Amino acid sequence: MQRLEHGKTWETGRMLEWNDLRLVLELARAGSLSGAARVLGVNHGTVSRQLARLEARSGTRFFERLPEGVRPTAEGATVATRAEAMEAEAIALDLELAARTGEGGVLRVTIPPLLADARFAEDIALWQAEHPAVELHILGDNRILDLHRREADVAIRVSHAPAESLWGRKITDQRAGLYASEGFLNRYRAALEGTGALPVVGFTAWEEPVAKSIRSRFANATLAALCDDMVAAESLVRQGIGLTRMPCFMGGRGLVRVPGTPLVPYMPIWALTHPDLRNAPLVAGFLRFIAGRFSGRSAHYLGSD
Repeated sequence: MQRLEHGKTWETGRMLEWNDLRLVLELARAGSLSGAARVLGVNHGTVSRQLARLEARSGTRFFERLPEGVRPTAEGATVATRAEAMEAEAIALDLELAARTGEGGVLRVTIPPLLADARFAEDIALWQAEHPAVELHILGDNRILDLHRREADVAIRVSHAPAESLWGRKITDQRAGLYASEGFLNRYRAALEGTGALPVVGFTAWEEPVAKSIRSRFANATLAALCDDMVAAESLVRQGIGLTRMPCFMGGRGLVRVPGTPLVPYMPIWALTHPDLRNAPLVAGFLRFIAGRFSGRSAHYLGSD
């Protein structure tokens, strides 16, 4: 045994294991116990106990505890830097091996939940029928998962400008329009013609609670509800709370386009992967397949004039 600072002892030759290194790395990245816990798939208390045990076992304090979270000490920063380099090497090896993989294996596909509709389910059923040896993981997520860390192999994303560090292509354009329920259109017929207030479901992502494009068409537009989620907004529109702007493929699900309003360009849909995986047979095959499926139903996303 050798004695370290603060009177702690440490077994001679004992090295930090990868789980220890990853704990320090994710804490340094997140800056909080709860943030690291989410990434590691455990709870806040587990991370706290693991860190306490690691620091006691090593005799080294890796983080300062602050009211707003945790901050790496010099030792913690050193460990995090080395751990990040090790992680990068492991991911590079994983990518290299994946690029040589044939038709079997695991394929992780991330897609926004709104796009993972019945049509996408049909796509997946067709793919699996042709590739029964592939274990397919569908990650319904709006977050930008890190393809460089292989959180996913293929990302289907809605964006004007995907990250330049990724490889892929636009698989269909989209348009959006103003949609409402039939009941709403009947109830607010006068408001649509300029008499009385016209309720609108707005989005926190818009430049204003009621988008300028809506107010320029309807000067009498008023905010009925403010949302940060398209699913919630769609539910409100279906209940007749207000009208809103949404992609055409959503408006086609039983809602009605507001008469006399145009369709406008909306963010296109992309299929993306890590550049090192572009030639992996499994990834390349899925990209070709899914691009063809989305492109083949482009009218679904462009709407009809």
